[in-house]
Amino acid sequence: MTFARFIPFLTLFLISSFSHASPIFDWTSNNIQLLHGHDFKLGDESRTLVTIQHADGWRYGENFFFIEFIDRDDTGTAVYGEFYPRLSWSKITGKTPSSSFIKDFSLVGGFNGGSLPKKDPYKAYLLGLGVRFDVPSMDFLFLDIMAFKAENVHTTGIQITPVWSAPFQIGSLHFIFKGFLDWQSRKATGGSSTILTQPKLLLDVGQLLGNKNTFHVGIEYQYWHNKFGIKGITESLPQAIIMMTF
Repeated sequence: MTFARFIPFLTLFLISSFSHASPIFDWTSNNIQLLHGHDFKLGDESRTLVTIQHADGWRYGENFFFIEFIDRDDTGTAVYGEFYPRLSWSKITGKTPSSSFIKDFSLVGGFNGGSLPKKDPYKAYLLGLGVRFDVPSMDFLFLDIMAFKAENVHTTGIQITPVWSAPFQIGSLHFIFKGFLDWQSRKATGGSSTILTQPKLLLDVGQLLGNKNTFHVGIEYQYWHNKFGIKGITESLPQAIIMMTF
């Protein structure tokens, strides 16, 4: 099945899977993103991506995962995903941090995995601590510090990741500025230390049509210094993005 034919089936599956929130969850959020950009390094310069994201909160913590399908002419469709379960200190203990700037602490785990046709799959494992800051103007601001071990690298390194989402308004237009930044040490990559960031600026088109937080369009900027730990390979490019939330 080709990439283009696969997407409608995948979309219908995800919509049906998450259309009714499980009673074990306090809340759930799901979205599908379509992105297109040029000037990628190490392979096709032009690529189309479909990303599916899910987040939820439950009695003792939160979960987040995404899976990404990348349409490439040089290797075929690539698949990549990440999963991060998080145990909340405040939910488990019933207490809140004494600092007014910190909302919660958490124990964070992670799994990263991906594959290309006719290539060995990539796998990496993460474990560490997270801090959620209390910033009234933001939906959330996390800072995670985790040990990082990839199966194809002999050493264990460090990954530091801030993640944020900040809504704002200009006149009658509603926007979201959200994204993340991953810094990985040399021992994590097996080569050079890396920085990967993907900030997004999204316009809430659904709000203009009377259905807020359902349909966004905008731009994502990707910056990847020493891509895959390869010294001197730096990716810098914008991507057009359409996002449907349900």
